[in-house]
Amino acid sequence: MAVIISALLIYVGCIVFIRIRNAEPFGLKRQLTDFSTFMVPFNIPAYLLSKVPTTPQVDKKHFPELQLIEDNWETIRDEALALYTGGNITAKDDLPASSFYKDGRWTSFYLKVYDNKLPSAYELAPKTMALLDQIPTMNIALFAVLMPGKKLNRHHDPFAYTLRYSMGLSTPNDEGCGLTINEDDYIWRDGDSVVFDETYIHSAWNNTDKPRIILMTDVDRPMKLKFVEKIYWSFGWFFNRLFFIDNLNPEHTGFGNKLGKGVLAYKHFLKSVKRRNKTFYVVAKWVVILGVLYAIGSQFV
Repeated sequence: MAVIISALLIYVGCIVFIRIRNAEPFGLKRQLTDFSTFMVPFNIPAYLLSKVPTTPQVDKKHFPELQLIEDNWETIRDEALALYTGGNITAKDDLPASSFYKDGRWTSFYLKVYDNKLPSAYELAPKTMALLDQIPTMNIALFAVLMPGKKLNRHHDPFAYTLRYSMGLSTPNDEGCGLTINEDDYIWRDGDSVVFDETYIHSAWNNTDKPRIILMTDVDRPMKLKFVEKIYWSFGWFFNRLFFIDNLNPEHTGFGNKLGKGVLAYKHFLKSVKRRNKTFYVVAKWVVILGVLYAIGSQFV
């Protein structure tokens, strides 16, 4: 019983932490089951040991290695545009980003996923890859397109051991296209870039008639204890190995994506249940959550 009470207290503490940290948090009902709530204990060491500010946006001066991208953004842009016009920036079957691809709102071309080599990236974007390979702190990189009139709703990314570095390549250069990071707007401009903490609530929007093409990357968060940074890196390597996918050969993919089709089918089933009987859906969900907590707690008593 003590373990269950402790788990519930930690759970409540996580909700309080998330709600204090964000300028306009999710409603309490959503926050109760949002993935970000359950990731707080995992992320706390990254926040406490961070060598850079834990603010929503972080000054690029803390990442001098990114100057290579700043100096060569037009080279990267040219390869991104060639891929886009060639129809190679497409929707993918990768589970973590599955919700972004619906309605044709978002497409991507993966460049770098830790040390999982993507043959299509080296074949179709060789100059970009030659640059990215010179930045060892950059573990994930992709070209991302947000289509005209589309948006990505407010969300948290789960992990705090990286920070998001994104560069505008071919954008509307208009007030109608940007990011909202913890209630502050950032407008996309060609050649401009931003570093931000993706565990804050953020969203993206393109209210123009032109697609927005960016280079989107994750870079290591510098930490005061290198061995903690290494532990997080190892987790990131393992996790992303499960979900990497090649751009041209969908068979060259991680085990997690292969299982993901079943998970997505299960999510669609839950949504259909929710549409038909929301009360039953909520009750059943909480029965499962409490059952899992009880099963975990019973192992310690």
